[in-house]
Amino acid sequence: MKTYLYLKTHRATGLKYLGKTTQDPYKYKGSGSRWTRHLAKHGNDVSTLVLFESDNIQEIKSQGQYYSELWNIVHDQNFANLRPESGDGGDMSMCQSWHDGVKKRDTSGSKNSMYGRSAVIENNLRWYNDCLKNIYITEGAQPDGYSLGRLITYKKPHTQDTKNKLSQQGRKPCASPDGKIFESRKEAAKAYNVSPVAIGGLIKRGISGWRWL
Repeated sequence: MKTYLYLKTHRATGLKYLGKTTQDPYKYKGSGSRWTRHLAKHGNDVSTLVLFESDNIQEIKSQGQYYSELWNIVHDQNFANLRPESGDGGDMSMCQSWHDGVKKRDTSGSKNSMYGRSAVIENNLRWYNDCLKNIYITEGAQPDGYSLGRLITYKKPHTQDTKNKLSQQGRKPCASPDGKIFESRKEAAKAYNVSPVAIGGLIKRGISGWRWL
């Protein structure tokens, strides 16, 4: 059975919802409790962006977890999701209400299992590097070639040629699965209320019919 992974955005409020369905994703309203309450209050004026579709539930789970982490949907207040979209109802330990319950636990003073102790001191942990990467390990247990200290890395800036290519790519026309033509991925992103990076990712992966023209 074909399953759709979708992103819905409320046109009036901007609230988003990541979900899955085996029904028509453009007619299906979504089932999240916060999302359905929002629709009941503000109406069902939403846009729908199909991110992925497949008959393989494992692929749906994988893509759901990917977008959940990419957009940090549990903690981003712009999303109505209370847990990651994993295609199987989600892990309750990843639910916002579960985290809220953990926050209310009294772990102060002697009620904390680490009271009066330090994991860093007890394990004698130190930063080491091999000029390429850092590791945090017990002193004396570091591999050969690693020296004490943390390596600070800097992102290499783009060359002008790379900047020009990225700029040209951003202005390339593209088409959505429902046949709409856009002058650029920025224009497409604005129409579906997502980021240009998200549109570029859909096109790069060839998901749901998105393509460059």
